Amino acid sequence: MKQCLRNEDRISILPEALQLHILSQLPTKEAAATSALSKQWRSLWKLVPKLKFDDDIYEFNQSEHETFSETVSRVLLSHQSPVLQSLHIHLRVDKCRAADVGMWIGIAYARHVRKLSLYFASERGVTSFKFPLGMFHSETLETLELGAWVLVYVPYQARLKSLKTLRLRNVEYEDDSSVLNLLSGCPKLENLVVNRDEDGVEIFTVEVPSLQRLTIFDSNDGEMSGGYVIKAPALKYLEIRGVESRQCCVIENAPELVEAKIVNVSKIVDEKLLVSLTSVKTLSLALSPLEITFPTGSIFYQLVNLELQTCKAEWWNLLVLMLDASPRLQVLKLLDNSCYNDRDRSVACKKWSQPNKVPECLLSHLETFVWRSYRERLEEEKVVAKYILSNAARLKKASFSEMPIQDSNSQEMVDELESVVRASTSCELAFE
Repeated sequence: MKQCLRNEDRISILPEALQLHILSQLPTKEAAATSALSKQWRSLWKLVPKLKFDDDIYEFNQSEHETFSETVSRVLLSHQSPVLQSLHIHLRVDKCRAADVGMWIGIAYARHVRKLSLYFASERGVTSFKFPLGMFHSETLETLELGAWVLVYVPYQARLKSLKTLRLRNVEYEDDSSVLNLLSGCPKLENLVVNRDEDGVEIFTVEVPSLQRLTIFDSNDGEMSGGYVIKAPALKYLEIRGVESRQCCVIENAPELVEAKIVNVSKIVDEKLLVSLTSVKTLSLALSPLEITFPTGSIFYQLVNLELQTCKAEWWNLLVLMLDASPRLQVLKLLDNSCYNDRDRSVACKKWSQPNKVPECLLSHLETFVWRSYRERLEEEKVVAKYILSNAARLKKASFSEMPIQDSNSQEMVDELESVVRASTSCELAFE
């Protein structure tokens, strides 16, 4: 009896909607293979609302009679779902033809696809493969993901009326106009993620009135050139990382900006960029005050949560400027993230310059102080920690995490911090 139960086909008795959900979690080639199980399963896979083709997986089980591109074509032509929730295709450019890609996109759009992810890997500058123009005309597409080192050519304004999320991962562009034409044709775009290197664009202009989230990762390490112009009045979240080889970054009118992360962009940070961030409530910075111009007189009236990376040269002097300019600050986090270049620590440093007067945020608002990877490597780190503890009158908790417990001096570090006369009698010290 127990043996019979173990051999029972329980999946076949499940509701069809649940069976389709299970099949949609498999690579599409494997889902299609279930047609051999029984008559009941013969056509079920054709209704799966999510299709995924990945040539990295396919390589391990390649048919002698059918190429990867032919498999994709056969499956899509056989597919019968009236609405395609998502189509994901990942392959090398040299394994497909532009005509095939155009057909795949046409079938997906005919099935009212909601999410389209196309990653046609190639070596930068080697291929002239262009995404077909028909890709940029859809009534139903809500998410579009494109990559990498293939050419995006948009000679006239796109028509992606329902698109809300766009991810561009290391694609190349015909010219600056292709960026403008693509983005201007997305009237409902809310989330834009851009990964860039050397991509053929001089000024990357983001002019999208509906945009709420913008993330830019720029890994170009060549000669300084070009930059960004951002015109997004509804923007609420901004993240910019690694644009040190760009000459400018202009943000025009972002009054609704709530959260911003500015990391490793020192060479283009001027007063105008930082002034555009004065409306934020949460701000994360990985900058050295030696390489930026701080906007004297600007006040971050809304800022309640500040995070600073401590791997940048003289970061403590940037901290002084930010404390003085953030009267309502409630949470301060100092982080030593090992993914950032640690060489800044070796730069000749000016010593900590204690403010002439205690900043208003320390006297009235700061409640939480977190220092991750506090190691007391420099004398200034010890001085900063003591200054915060002895002047933050409303502080409720100060946490020092990832301390080197195995270090023989660790207990001495703990004792020294605990001995500081704290301005807040209710402040709890925590060591993790």
